[in-house]
Amino acid sequence: MLHAVPDLTAVDAAVLHAIDEIRHGLRHALSRPRRWNGTLRRQAQARSVRGSNSIEGIIVSDDQALAIVGSESGQVSVDATWLAVKGSSDAMTFLQVLADRQRTLSEEDLLALHFMVQSYDLDRGPGRYRRGEVFVHDDDSGRRVYTGPEADAVPGLMGEYLAALAELAAGDVHPMVQGAMAHLNLVMIHPFSDGNGRMSRIVQSYMLYREQVAEAQFVSIEEYLGRNTSAYYDILARTGRGRWSPERSAAEWVEFALTAHYRQARTVQGRLWSADRVAERVDDLVGAGLAPERATPALELTFSGWGLRNATYRELAEVTATTASRDLSALVDAGILQRHGAKKGAWYSPAEVYRTWLTELREQTKTSFDAGADPYRLASRGEEIPVSPAAV
Repeated sequence: MLHAVPDLTAVDAAVLHAIDEIRHGLRHALSRPRRWNGTLRRQAQARSVRGSNSIEGIIVSDDQALAIVGSESGQVSVDATWLAVKGSSDAMTFLQVLADRQRTLSEEDLLALHFMVQSYDLDRGPGRYRRGEVFVHDDDSGRRVYTGPEADAVPGLMGEYLAALAELAAGDVHPMVQGAMAHLNLVMIHPFSDGNGRMSRIVQSYMLYREQVAEAQFVSIEEYLGRNTSAYYDILARTGRGRWSPERSAAEWVEFALTAHYRQARTVQGRLWSADRVAERVDDLVGAGLAPERATPALELTFSGWGLRNATYRELAEVTATTASRDLSALVDAGILQRHGAKKGAWYSPAEVYRTWLTELREQTKTSFDAGADPYRLASRGEEIPVSPAAV
């Protein structure tokens, strides 16, 4: 027995409709050819793997996550943290490949994914089910929030779990609800000695990828969960009541997951709109002869809030390290970028004159695309759930 898909209410349906409206707009926006689509996807994956790993106490900065996702090992020390984040990134990429084949997950797939996620620490049994008890602790409070089922029960529960995933995929359950239930049941079975949370969040995203949700990489909720870890632990604790209890309703968990999807989708809406404004500003700089055209993707990246290093510039501009150094120096001389640090540790950010504009842009984006609205509260009051910008 697993946690069952709860009966959805009219309020659930209203929230799902709002999410679908936003997703439709995102799908349309992402289908339009844009030179920054590739870098935006990389940014989205970096934020996702950073958020998911931060829940487990594996901490890297946004810029470090971006370098790891791009396999730029020269920018980050290759240690257990690097390997953990890179493993999660590789697992997400692998799932997208599987999803393109529209196949359900097999046990071999799942164990291979766990090996990718956990292979940086061979003492924690990567690629195999746990053989003993397992407990979940909230690091902030130090309390034990969950005890998994007996190890002997895990193989049978996982067989049931994989069959349930196939049944969900073959039915008419909304992809967002499919993902929520895949996440809940895997994290509650807790089949591995470590890495269960990351695996659950990765499989949740897979259910979206498999349903061919074109914008799935942008609306996966790992980033949101990383920013709201305490609330995430709290809802899992309330749903499980401290132990494996699949008879308990998953309704509150589904509400939490759909709220996360709504808020993440609104965040992505704002980022796409902001990226267009940044692209327009960079075009103006290139048109005025202040920056070479090949610098466009790198400038758009750093104007979007990411640190820019020589390795990233040469990858995006497709130039040698020498040309990258020359270009970056010229952009500093032109008053577009400013340099921080020296030699291999050097990185670049927008110059002061542009930082003022970017601060104003961030504030306008935040106001116009409210990512903190509670869609359930609005729907329960009969109010409209925002799906478009308030004003731009």
